[in-house]
Amino acid sequence: MDSRESTLADEIRREFLDILETARFVDADYYRSALNRPELRDPAGHYAEIGWRIGLEPNARFNGDFLRPFYETAGMFKPPAYVWLELSALGGQLPANRHEAEDLAAALRVSPYFDAEFYARRLPAGMDPALHYAVVGEPMGWRASPLFDSAYYRERYPEVASAGFSPLLHYERHGRREGRRGVSVVDRLEFSSLPQSEKPVVLLISHEASRTGAPMLGWNLARKLAERATVVSLMMRGGELEKDFIAVAASSVGPLTWEDWNWADATRLARRITEEFRPLYAIANSIETQIMVPALASCGVPSVALVHEFAAYTRPVAKMRNVYDWAQNVVFPAEIVAQSSYDAFPGLERRPGIHIMAQGRSDPPPVSSADEPADKESGEFLLRLRPEGEEDSFLVLGAGMVHIRKGVDLFISTAATAKRLRPNVRFRFVWIGHGYDPEHDSGYSAYLAYQIAQSELGDTLVILDPVSDLEPAYAVADAFLLSSRLDPQPNVAIDTVLRGIPTVCFQGACGTAEILGADAATRPLIAPHLDTYAAAAILCGLADDRHKAKALGAEVARVGHAAYNMSAYVQQIEEWGKTSAAALHDEDLATLMAAAAVDIEMVLPPGMAPVAELEAERRTLLQWSIMGLGGDSTANPQFRRPCAGFNPQSYAHANPDECGPGKAHPLAHWLRAGRPAGPWSRDVFNPGDGIYLPLEAMPRIALHAHFYYEDLADDLAFRLKRNRTRCDLFLSTDTDAKSRHLRDAFGDHHGSVEIAIVPNRGRDVGPLLTEFLPRLLDGRYDLIGHVHAKRSVGTDAAMGEAWRHFLWENLVGGEHAMLDLAAAVFASKPAVGLLMAEDPHLVGWNDNREIAEDLARRMGIGMPLADFFDFPLGTMFWCRPKVLLPLRELGLDWNDYPSEPVPYDGTVLHAIERLMPFVARKAGFDTAGLRAPGTSW
Repeated sequence: MDSRESTLADEIRREFLDILETARFVDADYYRSALNRPELRDPAGHYAEIGWRIGLEPNARFNGDFLRPFYETAGMFKPPAYVWLELSALGGQLPANRHEAEDLAAALRVSPYFDAEFYARRLPAGMDPALHYAVVGEPMGWRASPLFDSAYYRERYPEVASAGFSPLLHYERHGRREGRRGVSVVDRLEFSSLPQSEKPVVLLISHEASRTGAPMLGWNLARKLAERATVVSLMMRGGELEKDFIAVAASSVGPLTWEDWNWADATRLARRITEEFRPLYAIANSIETQIMVPALASCGVPSVALVHEFAAYTRPVAKMRNVYDWAQNVVFPAEIVAQSSYDAFPGLERRPGIHIMAQGRSDPPPVSSADEPADKESGEFLLRLRPEGEEDSFLVLGAGMVHIRKGVDLFISTAATAKRLRPNVRFRFVWIGHGYDPEHDSGYSAYLAYQIAQSELGDTLVILDPVSDLEPAYAVADAFLLSSRLDPQPNVAIDTVLRGIPTVCFQGACGTAEILGADAATRPLIAPHLDTYAAAAILCGLADDRHKAKALGAEVARVGHAAYNMSAYVQQIEEWGKTSAAALHDEDLATLMAAAAVDIEMVLPPGMAPVAELEAERRTLLQWSIMGLGGDSTANPQFRRPCAGFNPQSYAHANPDECGPGKAHPLAHWLRAGRPAGPWSRDVFNPGDGIYLPLEAMPRIALHAHFYYEDLADDLAFRLKRNRTRCDLFLSTDTDAKSRHLRDAFGDHHGSVEIAIVPNRGRDVGPLLTEFLPRLLDGRYDLIGHVHAKRSVGTDAAMGEAWRHFLWENLVGGEHAMLDLAAAVFASKPAVGLLMAEDPHLVGWNDNREIAEDLARRMGIGMPLADFFDFPLGTMFWCRPKVLLPLRELGLDWNDYPSEPVPYDGTVLHAIERLMPFVARKAGFDTAGLRAPGTSW
């Protein structure tokens, strides 16, 4: 055995012993008796090293000799107890001996969902399929039959596994009756082969195939893209346009149903689509396709997302994150739509790849004669628009689904106001759209009917059923009233604008208002937000002077043709898609895999399920292609550090020719370049590094801790006791009652304790710099630490608690003695002046650079400050006293800090947080990181 194999074997033995002890799997009395060695001091250690090899069992229930051959046929050659414990961690009750396995196998053999012949194809001759499935196949997710997939069932219904049920037996006895699914949607879908072509494959995802705005746009996109790409259509739901999508696409998948819209199905569907079609990129048309965007990203397929929906009415709004975090390019049709998401997701506006571009006109798919409305064929439709005697009336058109978002009530109110303002003008207001049903729709239609009656509109206003082609209505309309409360760029308004119909709309309610409001000639058509009186007045003015209205219509058409260009729209989307695909390099993926460089604990958010092979590396590459040098974790929380001790933005900024947009991933390039040193890399220390400090070499340490939330003091006291290193405490809080609580919490602390009551100003930084810094820098201490009882209230409470736990675990300790490690690092590494928790997030200056530059000049720090850098996120750290000297020279008093409530960003507190590594460099020291294994946030 060579040294590498020996090291690996030792690591496996250590891991085996750890898992045995954690699970308390070895029954000490049973094992001593079986071995006939009552004096044995370490039964678990003996079993891990020797016992399992000679056929001893760890407890009375477990039979490793029986289980071993089943595990080995599945490719698992570790000790049977090790394998059993690993599989048990996946959930469910595993057989531990022959009797338990036979009981489960007996039930499986008679199940219609276990196909022994199907399952046995994976096994060596002579092995019992039902026993194998019971012992190892089901927990590993091996498929029982074409009718049941245990891996899918566990993922789709995790509560089943956590309850200890056999997934297959649960499905047979309960799940099928409850409407659960035994196999993924992929099993029932068809994936027809693509024709031979040199054209790139583009996946177009439509949230449904209804004859409405976004699907109509999607069909037009597919039709135009098909001229130069091989289009694969994925329909998330069905509708009237199913046949149209099938006709225009080279291959169509779906439609799916609502029940298929879940992560377990989406990931499998994305993998199958990628395997079958290998799309260059995807177009996700509508936020309702959101579940497919991260699923495709995990397969290395980038997306261009077309977001027509407002965050103001999207529920749950959090689902929009799937698009904003994972689509390389996000296209909003109007500023108002984008702003709605900016308000809901702070920092999104700083994310690269955000675009605002209106689509062009969507041609309706042809309608067969069988589907053509009878009233249109007979001419009745035109008569209902302009009945006999109404030939000279001023016809105002409205269209769309009868829904409060479309503002049909505002349309009615405008009609009533216009009638009152011009009693001598004959108006005809006509709304065309489905959904008006006062008899059955008590939520909206019934109220509209009452409003019409009370407004005494008579035959001035009529609501008509939808028609497949609005062209006849456009031909006779004098004006169009877009009464929507919230509408992106509705197709019907694009139609009316391009046709030169004067289109009246509300400011701040639709993208159409942005287009018309941007030109002085058409700006008079915009009414203040939802001001029906103003809208009525505009319509009255048009009715008063029809020659002027006609001239205004010509201006509307001019503006529309400049703004709405479908060919340019499709071409731009295609360009964004190709650019996104070009930014993902196979060479980079191979480099990251070969070096095993990506740290999963850094890359994956806490709580995320384990990922498949290559997925962590693909996430790293894809997130860089999205964010690059243009953003940080506040704009996209999925954008995380690829590994400890490396800042990809700093490296890319220093190597723009090699790592600029569309070029190499910084980590991959850095690895291929031989890991050159620079401001992008630093030392990171963890408890396994073997750095140890003898008691006689212990430095003199002071720790300042600020407690606004005094109930967290016991936690810090516990963590300090996990260390051998002693420190003096300097505690601050803002009331006498909290001070008494701190005195009790640290009553048995080994070291002096000084408590100061300070103003509730400056958060934790004010007490450090203004209250305690003179005493901390009086020469008594070799090291100074700073922590605080961080907590976020409201919706970010869980995040705040996770962040504080992460920082305290890495800087003070808990499972590991991190204060001891920090003291040892400073003692053995004289160049290190600042230690911070190695945070997985990449955060930049945000709104703090101007303030930081002013403070830096006052401290004599050279300019310019680096654009990309790492700092102690959360303002918690250990440092040498000299590092704090420049901050003392600032002479900050309590009035220099912002009063509560402190803004989220852009204050002197946030600037000082970011200046810490610059201050350390000013003092002549390096910055390094501390990393407690298994920690993240």
